[in-house]
Amino acid sequence: MSIVSGRRIIDDEGNETWELPEGVIGSRIIEYTEEQLQAEAWIELRERRDMALKQLDVYQGVLLYNSLTEEQQEELTTYRQTLLDLPSDYGSAEEANEAFPSALSWF
Repeated sequence: MSIVSGRRIIDDEGNETWELPEGVIGSRIIEYTEEQLQAEAWIELRERRDMALKQLDVYQGVLLYNSLTEEQQEELTTYRQTLLDLPSDYGSAEEANEAFPSALSWF
């Protein structure tokens, strides 16, 4: 017997589905503890946060950063710090996801 991992997807209404790798047929229900679900939620939050931080990398170069207005530099710094602090500022991944900052309008 082999174990196949999938991706847990929860839509806006709270409905849960699983995305299985290509070629996997059938399903198997695996019970997860609340602790495991929370750990997975934090991983997904950090992945979302890390993608947003990668988008900022282009603006962190000295030449491009210096071409921004002072206001844009401050917005960028605040936005980046908010993303970095996100996991430590909230008690649950759900709260952190709800408070996830919107990308900067000029971004």
